[in-house]
Amino acid sequence: MILARLASPAVAAYAIKGANALAAFVATALLARIAGPAVVGDYGFSVLTGTLLALVALRGLDQIVLKVIAGDLRIGDTAAAQGALAYTTRTVLIASLALTLAFLAAVAFAPIATMLEVNRGALLAAGLGIVSTTLFRLGLSIIRAASRPVAGQFYEGLNSFLFAGLITLLYVTGQVPNAAAAVIAFFACQLASTACVWVLIRRDARSWAPPASVDRTAITRAGLPIMVARGLDMFADWLLLALIAGAASTAEVGAMRVAMQVIMIMFIVVSTGENFLAARVAGDIRAGESARVWRRHRRVTLTMAAVLGPMVLACLLFPGQIMGLAFGPAFAVAGPALAIMTLGQATKIVTGPVGSMLTMGGMERPILVIAVASLAMTALLAWLLIPFWGIAGAAVAHAVATAFRNIASYVMARIHVPR
Repeated sequence: MILARLASPAVAAYAIKGANALAAFVATALLARIAGPAVVGDYGFSVLTGTLLALVALRGLDQIVLKVIAGDLRIGDTAAAQGALAYTTRTVLIASLALTLAFLAAVAFAPIATMLEVNRGALLAAGLGIVSTTLFRLGLSIIRAASRPVAGQFYEGLNSFLFAGLITLLYVTGQVPNAAAAVIAFFACQLASTACVWVLIRRDARSWAPPASVDRTAITRAGLPIMVARGLDMFADWLLLALIAGAASTAEVGAMRVAMQVIMIMFIVVSTGENFLAARVAGDIRAGESARVWRRHRRVTLTMAAVLGPMVLACLLFPGQIMGLAFGPAFAVAGPALAIMTLGQATKIVTGPVGSMLTMGGMERPILVIAVASLAMTALLAWLLIPFWGIAGAAVAHAVATAFRNIASYVMARIHVPR
């Protein structure tokens, strides 16, 4: 029994994701030590900006195509799956190219970098990563829809492994990258992972039937609420980083950005449960087996708690030591902020991976409502607290909004997903 559980895809997915989180942590820590808070801050903000714009280009279609293709393959309709693949790929590629050109022009000819107090070269480099990020996220969803959860986890983490190796090489050789070079390196590693993902997709899709026509309007309409919801969630983090730039020292801002990246590493672990559950939930619902959904949720929640629990405990008990020892003494100032934000993430241990249940169940509207309320809460608390508490105020805004989003999503799932 124990050996069978250890051999399950869920355990393999979490093991790969744990290694991915470790690689991301090592890369951030080494970059912080060789480049300092200012460079790491500009790097983190620029990568977040590029990722946010990629979500806009995706328009939620990565989640919708996961649901559609997983359901089509579950009932053996490979022609419909091929049609959904062709339509979404073409659509997001055109959108990401257009958004890339618009963003590069805006950064090059408008004082955006000056207003945001971010390195201009790093922002320009982030613009070059919009297309790769868009195709990377879409490709991972398609792999998972094709019942390859472990492969999805591996390729999602591959860019972290490559980036960690590159930063380690720079650390060993004594090379100090600037913010733009760090951003370029990150997206170059991601581009290599993207190429591997799409080679696998093309190989799988060759065995599918020729593409059938799909309801493009329905797919696009379903994706828009998800795009807005996910964009608002990421925009909340982006807004906090932008707001503290004018209320704290450069060193504090850089340290806070690194603390938020540590929280993002926790989110990487959380997303494992979401990603692993998504295709299965979509298939269960499409096949009319909704009773299995909550049983899957319970098993994945227990695994998530076992993996995430020690990380949460360490960040609550030793936040200053983690920031100081891992990234350097200049980053210890963000220790209290790390502990506060960890409290918000801790609620995920209780609620489990409910986001994928809502998305795969077609409940885009509740997701959007929760995202709007969460952003409003973040903005209001940040506006009230940052002028008085600085980065600690930003951390409180982040933690409260995160806790609200997790708990509200769980309540919505209990209401709308049959047991």
